[in-house]
Amino acid sequence: MTTTVAIIGATGLQGGSVLKSLYATGKYKIRALTRNPSRESAKQLLNKYPGIEVEAADLDDTESLRKAFKDIDIIFGVTQFFQKEIMDKVESGNTDAEYIQGKNMVDAAIAAGVKDMIYSSLDSMKRISGGKYPNVLHFEGKYRIQEYLASKADQIRGYFVFVGFYMENFTEYARVSPEDNATVEFTFPLNPDTKIPLVDTANDIGAVVAHILDHPDEYLGSVVEISGGYFEVQDMATTFTDVTGKPARYVQIPYEYLPSEEIREMFHGLQEFGLFSGEAKLFAQNEKIDYTFTTPTEFWKNRGWNGPAPSSQ
Repeated sequence: MTTTVAIIGATGLQGGSVLKSLYATGKYKIRALTRNPSRESAKQLLNKYPGIEVEAADLDDTESLRKAFKDIDIIFGVTQFFQKEIMDKVESGNTDAEYIQGKNMVDAAIAAGVKDMIYSSLDSMKRISGGKYPNVLHFEGKYRIQEYLASKADQIRGYFVFVGFYMENFTEYARVSPEDNATVEFTFPLNPDTKIPLVDTANDIGAVVAHILDHPDEYLGSVVEISGGYFEVQDMATTFTDVTGKPARYVQIPYEYLPSEEIREMFHGLQEFGLFSGEAKLFAQNEKIDYTFTTPTEFWKNRGWNGPAPSSQ
């Protein structure tokens, strides 16, 4: 009997990566879930992946979740803090908004009789830092959801992934140098030689989730860290130049330039305490996975991005 997998956020980076990888295996019946199936991005899924189902699911609407999870064996679950609906609630004082969505997801899955859930979580920066950085809300909410799912082990089996620092973020934090209007500058507050676990979100996540589903007993209840390796943040600038031939550099900006206290605390925590448990563990884990993870050089080759548009001034 074919296993049916529901993928939350199938039009997004993480859900889209899982959809692409699981579809390629030919092993699963797939139900892609999105808040609005009538959107063009959702319609394109049906053209790109013939045979899948596309259905509506809203993490703030438990009834829609129960319907979407009917006859599902496994759920890939992800919550997105940085969406307008969540941010509006947080700004109004509801710092539990993401946790509530995750709890809704778990409760609806149990009510629908789902057997397994893989949840894309993050470690608690408050815990990692010994209480020094307690306000990274998009870490804390996900970690609380992880704890809630783990507490329901007698009703649903939980698997957890921690996703590394998105390589895609480097395109968002890029600018053209005002000095020469040509050099691409990648701007973060981290020291240039800080090594962080980088991930090609659109590809690496799905490959790891597929591996977990192939080895469920090995990973039940545990956390799998998703990254192709630890790289210096300045490597993304040097490899950009290597691939595109365009001048680029890494620019370390003051923490005060960041848009919010939450983001400042996140980068302080990343600089001081890291994101994952270390290179040795990640390397040993990745050796078991039949997949070649994306390096920064390969990311830029695959991305086909030549930098932001130069200023007209």
